[in-house]
Parts: sequence; structure tokens; C-alpha cells
Amino acid sequence: MPYVDLVSSDDYAAIWYSTNAPACNVSGFDPEKPTLVMLHPLFLDSSWLHPQLDDPRLNSNFNIIVFDLRTTGKSLYRPTGRFDLWVTAADLAHCFYHLRIPAAHIFAPELFSWTALRFAALFPELCLSVTLCNVTPQTELKSVFEAFEELCHLWCYAEDLESFETACKELINCYALDSHPDLVDELVAFWEVHYPPFRRTFVITNVNLVLNRTPMTPDELASVRCPVLIIQAERSPTHPMEYAQQLREALVNVPNGAQLFNVKATHGYLSILSSSIVNQVLNKFLTRQPAARSDLDPPAIPLADRMRMALAQLAEWQDDPSMADQDPFSPLSFSCVTEEVKKSQEELYAIYQEGVQTAFSPLAPDGRPLRKYSERKLDEHWLESNADGFSYSNVKQFQDRISEQNRDKRRPGRRPPTNGNGTSSGGSGGGSALSEPTLFAPSEPVTQELQQVARIRRATVLPQNTADKHVIKGSMAKVIASGAGTSLQRRLLR
Repeated sequence: MPYVDLVSSDDYAAIWYSTNAPACNVSGFDPEKPTLVMLHPLFLDSSWLHPQLDDPRLNSNFNIIVFDLRTTGKSLYRPTGRFDLWVTAADLAHCFYHLRIPAAHIFAPELFSWTALRFAALFPELCLSVTLCNVTPQTELKSVFEAFEELCHLWCYAEDLESFETACKELINCYALDSHPDLVDELVAFWEVHYPPFRRTFVITNVNLVLNRTPMTPDELASVRCPVLIIQAERSPTHPMEYAQQLREALVNVPNGAQLFNVKATHGYLSILSSSIVNQVLNKFLTRQPAARSDLDPPAIPLADRMRMALAQLAEWQDDPSMADQDPFSPLSFSCVTEEVKKSQEELYAIYQEGVQTAFSPLAPDGRPLRKYSERKLDEHWLESNADGFSYSNVKQFQDRISEQNRDKRRPGRRPPTNGNGTSSGGSGGGSALSEPTLFAPSEPVTQELQQVARIRRATVLPQNTADKHVIKGSMAKVIASGAGTSLQRRLLR
């Protein structure tokens, strides 16, 4: 099986990978072509890189290898509270050395753009270039941060299919708003199979990675010295353009400066929903780079020595000399989480692990989703919001109550209906910001103090259904304790 086993005294992970070679392994690489390493989008796995793997512009010109991060897809890992983006970068570096991957071009979308930058800063000799697709702010925006907290609880403790699909809809609004219904069906089906409530420990591990991330310092960003391309959506509420521009300015030692390409889009999953333009820009950028080969030669520096060098560099950046003495064979040695964050993540994992055996499953007995997301009945469930942002018990009844003219009229706190071009129907078609959905209010990135308060809140506010399940309170307990000889149904009927 195409796994890379990372074994050490305090850690274990098996990283799944695949390639575009005939046997899906690195031994089938064409030595005449350069290598392209691709990371997958957030909350998905490497199977969602098929728009890139199937594109002949990339598939015919590069040896492509894709990885599942240790907490996603087919990869396996031992739970730990020390997991952060520095560990994901160390995992990637260990995979390079174990598979003897030569210096390669790196492609990373969304959150894992910061994994690629950490990797390029610590291991510059392994990076020919770095392409970032829809980079996020260094720490999450406050509005998105709060939405993720609520979404995580709703997702992990859903007790019926409608509640779970509502959580999926909220994540769709974050990353795939206005996408095709068939693609939405595929996304929701993937989440139902890979991240159902009975696998909520995987959900909370990835959510912790998002919410507890820390920013890179100017010195760390200045250590990125390879060509960098940033492909960014122009109007994404969760991935604002201004932070991509700030990142371009912070990469001061990139040759000729980092390049920024704007894509006229609003969604977060840019590498999936706008894959054609992303692949075109990526291919043109990579073909302008100097030619490189993919010879699978042994590394010039042994793994242990190179990892000690990287740990020494990281210790200097973090001002923590003890990091240089960590185990060089363990990716967890690169973890920069504080003791407070480590304890919080371990406690939260233990809380979410309780009751997973009896948690709700959105799957049929054959392991497939019970239905398509598009097959749900929109007009019968009060959780579905209308165009004005409010929910109604019967949407059709509400729509029949007012005329077509009044429905199209703009009212305070209400968005007018839009046509396929995203402009107001019956308006001038100017595409103003007032006619666009504003699911996330503009906000600033959260501070480390707010992250700490949120960690305390998540760890202390136990899910109500977990605490009260199988617990009988009040007069019902007296009914049961009053006599064991009579059945409960007969006593209730008295």
C-alpha cells in the first residue's frame, strides 16, 4: 500500500500518498520531468485533487504526487495534543526523505498554504517553487472563527439527518457557496462518509488545527527564498484579498517578489470550483521556472542530521533552545503549541471521544449515504432559511402571502433575489455589494487571547446531549425506584 510510516518513540503516523505514475508510486516517475507535490483542500482529502491530476496540462508535464495529511483521508495517526501546522510541514519533509523525492514544486490550497510556507522556510533545498491557492489569514477571521465553533458542535452532535445536513450546508456556505448542486451532493456525501458524528474525533482534530493556528513571524516568512505564486479569489468572504496582498509584501526575499493572480470568484474551494483557470495559471507559472529533473537519488544529508538542522533553526525562531534537543525522527518535535494549548486539545479530544459508539450515523447499513443532499425537502423544514435570511415553517405559504413585486422590493435587512449573474433581478445589473450574499460580516483576525478564551469555552461547556444521555431525573427516577416488580409501562398508565 502507498503509505509512508513515520515511527518514533512518541509518535506514529502512516501518510497515504498517490501519484500520476502508472503504478501510483514514485518509482514510476519520469526523470526528465520535474516533480509537483500537491496538498489537498481543507476538510477534504487527496481524492479531491482530481481536477489537477486529470488535467493534461499538468499531468503530461509533471510527476505529480499527492498526500493525505495525517488527520485526513486514508492516513493513520496516533492522537496527540501537539498537532499543529509545523507538524504537518515536518510530516511532508519526512515523506520527502523516505521516498527520496527530489526538490519539487509545491501546490497548497487554503489553510495548508501556511504548511507549504513553513516547509519552504525550514527546507529551502527541497522547494523549487511554492504556489498558494486562496490563502487564509494567519489567524482565522473573528466571524468565521465564531461560526466554526458553532458549526463544530452542531456537526459532531447531530442527532438526525436534517441537523447534520444543516451543518453541512453551513460549511458549504463557507467554502462552496453558489456551486453546482451535483458538486454539493458530492461534498456532502464525502463528509457523511468520512466525518460523520461517530467519527467526530477527526472533526475536532482538524477544527483545532484551524482555530488554534499561530501566525508566522516576519523572520520566518523572510526565510522563504523560492519563487511564490498566490492565486486568490477576488471576493471571498472567508479568504479576503487583502491578506493575500499582505502576505505578498511580507515575502521580502522571494526572487522578483511574490506574484499575485486574482480570480473573479467568491468561493473558498478555488482549486475545485475554478480548477480550469487555476490549472492554467499554475502551468504557466511552473513552465517559466528553470528545468528540473526527478532522479530518486539518496539525500545528500542524512535524515537525522537534516532534521537537527531544521530543529535548530526553529528553536532560534521560537526563542526556545530546548527544541534543538528534541528527537529528530519525530515530526512532533517540530510542534510549537504551548503547554496550555496541548492540554486543551487533549482534553477536547477526550470529551468528543465519549459516546462515539452510540453517535448518530447518516449512513445506510451498506455504508452509503441515506440520500443525496439535493433530495431533502426544502419546503417542509423550518431550518431552511429564505432569501431574507429568516426561516419559516412553510415557505410556500409565506411566498403566496405577498406579491411578486413586493418580493423583489428591497427591504431593511433583506437581500433582493439575484439572477444567475449574481446581480439583482430587475435592477441595473451593476453587481453592487448590496446584492451579494453577506454570510460573514467583515472582521479582523482573532488574537491569541481570544483563541485562549475560546479554548476554555470549548473544553468547559460540555455537550448537553452527552451529559444527559441515559440519565433519568426528577419524578421519573422515583417511579422506577418505587418498585421493580411492576413494569414501567403499567406504572405510567396508573
